[in-house]
Amino acid sequence: MLWNLFNQLPQYCAWYEPLHQNLLKHIEFVKPQTDHIGINDYWGNYRSIGELEKFHLGQFGNQQLFLEKHDKWPDLANYIKHLIKHSHNKIPVLQFNRTDLRLSWLRNNFPSATIINIERQPYPLWISSRKHIQTDANKNNESFHDAYDLMQWSVELSKHFPMLQRGNNRNSYYRHYFIWKLSKQMAQFNADIRLSLENDFLNTQDGVATLASQLNWDKETASSIQNLIQKPQSMQIKLSKARLFTEIEDEINEIFQETGLEKLFPSTPLPIIKLEYHKAWSKYQPQCEGSIQELLAALKNQNDALTAMANS
Repeated sequence: MLWNLFNQLPQYCAWYEPLHQNLLKHIEFVKPQTDHIGINDYWGNYRSIGELEKFHLGQFGNQQLFLEKHDKWPDLANYIKHLIKHSHNKIPVLQFNRTDLRLSWLRNNFPSATIINIERQPYPLWISSRKHIQTDANKNNESFHDAYDLMQWSVELSKHFPMLQRGNNRNSYYRHYFIWKLSKQMAQFNADIRLSLENDFLNTQDGVATLASQLNWDKETASSIQNLIQKPQSMQIKLSKARLFTEIEDEINEIFQETGLEKLFPSTPLPIIKLEYHKAWSKYQPQCEGSIQELLAALKNQNDALTAMANS
């Protein structure tokens, strides 16, 4: 939604999901979703630049998902600069879905950038991200592969946050809420403009008013893009959150308190947080073998699904 608002305005060059690990193939094959009303092409700006494959790496979407301020990744920095360069005389807007835990790095490497964060409430976000999974058992299974890479993100991030390693019969909401909370705190510390999907766009018109004020839009511009905001069908359904999910949130909130994440993340480097709260962190030991087995099992399931599709 936020990408579409900027994409409709002539002064901006808006790039859709530039860090997607399958970006090059998506540009070639992926059409807009039916519920993304008014969008004919996500990838128009990419089609006008050549040699994208020399700059874009699939690793941008699934490796080094957590970057601290002074971490180095020149390939990623050069790729972002490449997109900025090819925005020509327009203001570049990069709609990242994969920088939640890289904002400190982004702020340090692009200090003149305006970082806009849009947040959705955690439980509806989890419902939305699992709605394509067929059974409740798989929706609740934290090791089940899904289109939004919850399991893959958790495995990658578990080397920094070992609480995200696979648990015994643990609901997938645990991993979802843990990452959501990390993302929220990262945005609180680094974002210039913080918006709520529900409170600022779907239930009020405050979001457009905030953007107009911060980005110097005139009334005509603000009015034109307000008409682009439509409530998704999922918002028509009143959600009832079972006590289980509140208990998971309470458990993770307590972990954040015990491990110093609530107080110090991300303003303090993670190694220092772990050192100061060593006793709490010592309860969570990395287990690489479990992560490997989880990824291999997911890969098998994905291959089984592709085989079934090919023979249907």
